[in-house]
Amino acid sequence: MNLLSITVMIAAYFIGSVPTAWIMGKILKGREYDIRDYGSGNVGTTNVIRNLGWPAGLITFLFDSLKGFVVIYWIPQLITPPFALETAQVLLGAIALIGHTFPVYIGFRGGKAVATSVGIIFAFSWQIGLICMAAFIITLLISRQSGVASMCAAFFFPLSNLAFHFFTDFSIPPQMLYFSIAIPFYILFTHRENIRKIQTGKNKKDF
Repeated sequence: MNLLSITVMIAAYFIGSVPTAWIMGKILKGREYDIRDYGSGNVGTTNVIRNLGWPAGLITFLFDSLKGFVVIYWIPQLITPPFALETAQVLLGAIALIGHTFPVYIGFRGGKAVATSVGIIFAFSWQIGLICMAAFIITLLISRQSGVASMCAAFFFPLSNLAFHFFTDFSIPPQMLYFSIAIPFYILFTHRENIRKIQTGKNKKDF
């Protein structure tokens, strides 16, 4: 591994670490405001919507998604070689997700990596991205809980990959297939508090 590869991986972490929700709070509410002191205490789209409104939530979602898209779509070419392109995409995507959840800029208290995962999925395949988005919307309308919808949509990533792999001519690189299987479990990890609340009946409806 050369110096450029190490630099790009560090850059992926810093890109993933950009705390869009935290920044939106500062812009809209002032220097002393910290979005993590309100609602779920999370720097994610849902908490921004609840505390800062839909426009701020939409901006947060778009920028957090863009982080994942940029990291997996544009910068992997910088480290190929020594890595194969698919390996570089998986490696940098994983680093960006970790950066979003444990961001260096705000004391490693970050978000649940849902929007960043959306950007990664769309960078990999817009068709599969649309399937996952449809799963999210349908589950959200049924459950009225964004956390439940996020977890459900995450599992549609590997399921869609497997369906495309076995039933169409769409080529799924093995690295991306394994990565897609890992992502839902990472989303479960970041939603562990939601899962506890669901089990005890304390998880709030979003609408």
